[in-house]
Amino acid sequence: MEAKKKLSGSGYRKQAKIKKLKHDALIKNCRKLDSMFKPSNNSNTDDKLEMLNQGTQIQMNPDYSNVNSSEQYKPTKSSGYIETENTDDELDMLNQDTQIQMNPDYSNINSSEQHNPMTSSGNIVTEYTDDKLEMLNQDTQIQIYPDYSNVNSSEQHKLTKSSGYIKTENSISEINTDILSSKNNETADVLFEPTDIPRCDPALWKINEFTIEYICINGFSQDLNDLNFTKSKRAYTKLHKKTTKTYYRFCNKNYWNTRLTNGDSIKRNFIAYSESKGVIYCIPCLLFGNINSSSFASKGFSNWKRAEELISQHENSLKHRSNILAMKNRGQTHQRIDQQIIQQIENERMYWINVLKRVVAIVKTLASRGLAFRGHTSKIGCPRNGNFMMALELLAEFDPFISNHISKNGNPGKGHTSYLSYYIYEQFILLMSKKVENTIIQDVNTSRYFSISVDSTPDITHTDQLSLVVRFVDESGNVFERFLCFMNNVGHKSEDMAEAVITILNKYNLNLNYLRGQSYDNASNMSGSYSGLQARIKLINPLAKFVPCSAHSLNLVGQNAASCCNEAIHFFNFLQNLYTFFSASTYRWQILNSSIKRLSDTRWSARDDACYSLNKNWSSIENALIKIGENEKEKPAIRCEANGILKILKSLETFFLSIFWGDILHRFNTVSKKLQSVNIDLSVVVELYQSLINYVGDIRTDKDYENFKRNAIEKCGIMNFRNTEKRQKKIKKFSDDSSMESIVTNFKINTYFVILDQLKSELLRRKIAYNNLLKNYYFFFKITKMTAADIRVSAELLRNEYNTDLGTSFPNECIHFSSYLKTISNLPQSIQDMLVFIRKNNLKDIFPYIDIALRMLLCTPVSNCSTERSFSALKRIKSYLRSNIGEERLTALAIMNIESDVTTAISYDDIIQEFAQDHARRKV
Repeated sequence: MEAKKKLSGSGYRKQAKIKKLKHDALIKNCRKLDSMFKPSNNSNTDDKLEMLNQGTQIQMNPDYSNVNSSEQYKPTKSSGYIETENTDDELDMLNQDTQIQMNPDYSNINSSEQHNPMTSSGNIVTEYTDDKLEMLNQDTQIQIYPDYSNVNSSEQHKLTKSSGYIKTENSISEINTDILSSKNNETADVLFEPTDIPRCDPALWKINEFTIEYICINGFSQDLNDLNFTKSKRAYTKLHKKTTKTYYRFCNKNYWNTRLTNGDSIKRNFIAYSESKGVIYCIPCLLFGNINSSSFASKGFSNWKRAEELISQHENSLKHRSNILAMKNRGQTHQRIDQQIIQQIENERMYWINVLKRVVAIVKTLASRGLAFRGHTSKIGCPRNGNFMMALELLAEFDPFISNHISKNGNPGKGHTSYLSYYIYEQFILLMSKKVENTIIQDVNTSRYFSISVDSTPDITHTDQLSLVVRFVDESGNVFERFLCFMNNVGHKSEDMAEAVITILNKYNLNLNYLRGQSYDNASNMSGSYSGLQARIKLINPLAKFVPCSAHSLNLVGQNAASCCNEAIHFFNFLQNLYTFFSASTYRWQILNSSIKRLSDTRWSARDDACYSLNKNWSSIENALIKIGENEKEKPAIRCEANGILKILKSLETFFLSIFWGDILHRFNTVSKKLQSVNIDLSVVVELYQSLINYVGDIRTDKDYENFKRNAIEKCGIMNFRNTEKRQKKIKKFSDDSSMESIVTNFKINTYFVILDQLKSELLRRKIAYNNLLKNYYFFFKITKMTAADIRVSAELLRNEYNTDLGTSFPNECIHFSSYLKTISNLPQSIQDMLVFIRKNNLKDIFPYIDIALRMLLCTPVSNCSTERSFSALKRIKSYLRSNIGEERLTALAIMNIESDVTTAISYDDIIQEFAQDHARRKV
C-alpha cells in the first residue's frame, strides 16, 4: 500500500483555503430557518412563553433525568425534535426570569461521552416556530446545518436531515468584553468568594462549577506587559540543503489581536497565557467546552508555527462561539432564573455587612484606647452591659439602621444571628490583631535589617510578662519601634529568655541573620558579657551589637551620685520622709495646701519632680510644719516628728542641696526624655552624654560653689553649715616645723566636689561603650572635610566589620558621596538626615551600600523605653477587673492598643472579608 503523499507548505495552505471556501458556501446556503422546522404541536400559547422575548436561553433535557415520569418531556428521536405535552399549569415556571435548559443528548444518563449544547456544540433541537425562538438576542445569528458533522452517531441524538439542528454563531466583536476583562467586580457575592480565587494562570485552575461561576461573573484578564514567555519556547526542525537545522519559536503578543478584512484590529479577549506551561488557552472553551475537542480547552495550544491560522480557525468555529455565548449568558445575572434569589442574597449580604461595619468600628475604637469590652451582662438596655453594648446603644440613638437592627435582633438568645454577641467581637479582636501583626512583620521584612528590645515585669496576678519590641527603618527613612507580643512565665535565666526570643523570631519568620542590634537594661542576666542574653544572641549572630539602654544608664549615673556621700543620702531621705509625713494624713495634707512629690525607685525623673516641688512650695511646707508642731491637739509623736523635719528643713545644707540638685536633676531629666525618643541614634546618645560631661565640668569651680551657697543663704538667712569644722587638736609647735594645714571637713570638698566628680566619672565610663559602637561610623559626620584617602581608610574599616552586607565598592561610594554633598548648600546634620536625603532624592541606586550602612546604624536601638511603655498598656489592659484575661487575648488587645496608628488604618472591608471567609456558614 502506497504511503500517503506528504504535502508541501503551499499544498497545506491550498487545501485549507479550499476547506474554508466550502465551509463559507455551506453557511451561505443555510440562512433561512422557516422551512427547517416543523409546525409546533405544543399546546402552550405565545403569551405563556413571553420569557423567550427577554433574551432567555432555553435548553431542554430529553433524558427525563430531571422530570417525574408522569410529567416528562417526550422527545421524538426519529424526527430530531422534542414535543412537550405539559399543560398550562405545568408551565408556570416559565416567567421572565426563568431559564429552561434542554440537553439534546442524554447527558444525565450514564454515558461515556456526554454532549451538552452549552459546553460543546451548542446544538438545540426544538419544535418551536421562529416567533417562539426569540430567546436568541438580536446579536445572535442562527444557522442550521442539515448534516451531522458535529454529532456523534453512537450516543447523541439521531437527527434527521430534514429537520436539521441549530447552531449559534456570534462574532468576536459581539462578546461582552467587560465580562472577560474586568479584574474585580465589586458587587461579587461574598458567599461565592472562593477560598482560593482563580489566579492569572489558567493551567492551575480547577475547573468546577465554582470556578465557572467566578470567572463568568468577575471576568478574567491578563496584563501582556507582565507576562513571561520564556516557557513557550518550542523547537522546530527544517531540512535545508540536506541539512537539518533546529530553530525556536515563542508565543507572541500579536496573537491577542486579529485583523479584519477592512483593516480594523479586534482584541482577542478570550485568550489567556499560562506561564507555568508556556501555552495559551481559550477561556470560554476551557470552562464550557469538551476537554477532548480542542487543545485550546484541554492541554493548551503551543503550535506557534501555525498559530495565526489555527487560532483564526478556532475563533470562527461554532463550538467556540457557542461557548462564548454560554459564558456571556451565565455572566449576565439579570437573565438567570435565580435573579430574584441573587438579588435577595445581595440585599441580605449588604445588610449584614452594614451591621458588621458598625461592630468593627466599635471594636477598633475600644481596642485602640485600651478599654474593656464586656460588663457584668451582655443584654441590650442593661446599665451594666459593658463598653461594647454601651457604644452600640449610643450609636443607635443617632443611626436609624443600627437602631432598627437592635430592635429586631437585640437580645435574641442562642440560635439567632445578630452579630452583636461577645463571640463576634472576640473574633474581630483576633482578626484585627492578626492584621496589625502581619503589617508589622511585613514592614520589618521589607526593611530587612532590624533590632530587638526585651524587658519583663510582673502583672496584676504576679505573673512575669516578657515584652518584645522590634526596631526597623521604613522605605522613607523613618525609624519605628513596634511591639510584637507578651510572653508569660519565661523565667529570669538568660538561657530561658534567649530560647523564648529565638522562638518568637522564628514564629514571625524574622531572620536572625539580619538582626543588627539588641538593647536591654543593665541587669546581669541581660547584659552579661559571657552568659547574659546578649552574649547568647551573639553566639548565633555576632553582628547583633548589644547597646545598653542609654536612659537606664543615665538613671544609674544619677543613682550612684546620689549615694556617693552622706549629705546626698540624707537629703533624698529627707524628701521621701517629707512626702510620707504629709500623705499619711488627710488633715496634714489639707494644712499643706500644696503638692509635694515622692521619690521612685525606677523613674529618676521623680527625683527632679520632688526637688522642684520642694523649691516651689518651700514657704508652704515650712508654715505647715510649724502649725502642726505647735498644735497641742496633735499627738506628741506627730508634733515631735514635725519639729524634727522642720529642723532639717531650716538648715543651710538642705537649702544648698535643694538648689544644687534641682539644677542637676533638671538637666539630667531633660536629656533622659530625649534619650527615650525613638528617632535618635547612637551619635545623638554620644553627643548628649558629652554635653552632660561638659556641663558637670563647667560647674565644678569655686565660683559656682560660692554662687550656690549665696543663693541658699539669701533664701534661708543661715550663714554657716552645721558640723562643717571639727574641733582641732592642739599640737605643740616647734620653731623649725612648717605650718600644718588644719584638718577640716569642708562641705565643698566632701559634698559638692564629690557629687560632681562621681557624676563625671560615671558619664565618661558609660560614654566609652557607645563610642566603641559608633567609632567606625564617625567619618560620616565629617565626610565633607576629609580627604579621599582618609575616607577610603575609614570606609574600609566599616566594610570589614560588615563584610557580608557592604560590597567592595563601598569606599568609592563614600568618596563619591562626599563630593556630592559638597555641591549642595543644606548639608544633612545627622545620620537619619542623610538617609532621608538619599531616599527623598532617589539616590539609593547611586549609593546603595551607603544606604545599607546608614540603615544598619539607625535600626540599632539606643534604649528599651518602648518595652517599658508596653508595661503601661499592660497595666491598663490586665487590670484588677480583668485579671483572668488569657495570653492570646492579652497580646491581641495590647498590640492593638500600643500600635493604635496601625489599628486605626485597618480597612473595614478587609476585616469583614476575612471574617466572611473564616465563617462561610454565616450570613455574610
